[in-house]
Amino acid sequence: MRDEVDFEPSRTDREKILETLAETIDDTQDRIDPLAADSPEEQALQIKWIRALGYLAGQYRKLLKDEDLDVLEEEVGLLKTVSGLEKR
Repeated sequence: MRDEVDFEPSRTDREKILETLAETIDDTQDRIDPLAADSPEEQALQIKWIRALGYLAGQYRKLLKDEDLDVLEEEVGLLKTVSGLEKR
């Protein structure tokens, strides 16, 4: 098992995960139709799908935010190197 602290997913891994999440979000949205839920059981199932959708969207957002932070970190490192602040 990988140590989560030392594990840095490559961009391709992140892109694959984002793609999988986007597909799953689309599939989940297709399952949500509150007007079709006639019985209490169907309404309960719709609520579960809505909660799942919210969770998936949150994970997608977090992964995009992590990607933005990684890009910023790379840019700061490059600026430090260019300006001579980085120890060689």
